[in-house]
Amino acid sequence: MGIVSAYAWILPAVIAVGWIVAWWGMRWIRWGVLGSGVIVSVLVFVAGVHVSSPPLPPHSGCTRQQVQCMDGRPIPWLEAGVFGVACCVLLLFVTLVAEVVLLLANRSRR
Repeated sequence: MGIVSAYAWILPAVIAVGWIVAWWGMRWIRWGVLGSGVIVSVLVFVAGVHVSSPPLPPHSGCTRQQVQCMDGRPIPWLEAGVFGVACCVLLLFVTLVAEVVLLLANRSRR
């Protein structure tokens, strides 16, 4: 497995597909997709923070604060949340630029 798990790309892919499909609908739909994507991404990240790890054996000498003793279960959740928010931010900038271009094109037609 690579540095980033494959599961981390599912949420950004769903957000991007929803955003692309939303361009055939009304304007508020694409903004709703971005807003919903941010909310879901934050919730996925928070869920990753709260994923429970198995108890540490007493003879391991580890505490929860030591990085080398951390369990890898929450990592895909955290990655998906961060990549989902990053995808939404990127699509936010693209949407803003596209909206300005469409507004200017509509004004030049009049």
